[in-house]
Amino acid sequence: MRLLPNVVESKAKKPTPKKKKLCLKCGRLKDLSDYYANRDWEEQLGKDCWCKECVNRCVTKDEIKEYFWENHRLWDERIWQIARQRAEQIASTNLTYQRASEDRRVNILERLTAQGVPAAMGTMYQYFDPTKDGKTLSYREAKEQGHIEDIEDEDVKTYSKMFNGKFKKHELEYLEDYYYGLESEFDLNDTNLRDIARKLAKASLNVDKAMDDYAAGRCDFSVVKEATAQFDLLSKTGNFAACKRKAGDSVGMGSWAELTLMLETTGHPCTRKIEWEKDDVDRTLAEFRYTFEALGLDSV
Repeated sequence: MRLLPNVVESKAKKPTPKKKKLCLKCGRLKDLSDYYANRDWEEQLGKDCWCKECVNRCVTKDEIKEYFWENHRLWDERIWQIARQRAEQIASTNLTYQRASEDRRVNILERLTAQGVPAAMGTMYQYFDPTKDGKTLSYREAKEQGHIEDIEDEDVKTYSKMFNGKFKKHELEYLEDYYYGLESEFDLNDTNLRDIARKLAKASLNVDKAMDDYAAGRCDFSVVKEATAQFDLLSKTGNFAACKRKAGDSVGMGSWAELTLMLETTGHPCTRKIEWEKDDVDRTLAEFRYTFEALGLDSV
């Protein structure tokens, strides 16, 4: 009787099915690898409740802050600043950014910063429970009820009726200082002069910004030349050099007629004759005045 060898059936191992979870943002079922790690959130298997694709769609600071809130992450302004520095490095070599208008560049930089936040998060986050008074609030609800404190952002632009546009806080301070400097020095007694003064303030700001961008390598010198040309054109249009100064201001003359009048009435082109302190020669000559008079000579 022949004994048949034991035949061991080789069974191929079945692949372990990947764990999946539902993205609460887009509503799609995705692999765990499609979510950023969130180790403190056991209910979500140590992952975010938003998938990476949804996070990467955030293009503004407010959208990123909403992502932090909804995913139990404590917002830290330092994360945004880290991402902002990296975004500025990327933008400095981006031709589209360099050639864009000011408003467009602001939007591009914010989008690059938002997209760089996941890489900047690292370990700089803490678990956060968005439950208030026993109720879980959405980001919008928490914001409306005042649970989220909005820190003033220097990059946020606010509308100025006076200068007819949106400006950052420091830009608005520059514009106001420039305009009120013109107003205090010159007699801006009609609407046209005041309008040109406002435009001149904006043109001056644009020249400064263009020069800063050029120094940082964000634009070529043609941008500086164009901004300077606009400033020069407005300066000539306003003709502030010949504009009537306010009463009591003795800086400069408005016309040859004023200069002639001063010479004829006072003998001197200035508003007052300058009296120099007498030196030893003056005092010596003064002592000889009686001698000069006795000899019938004119004093020097």
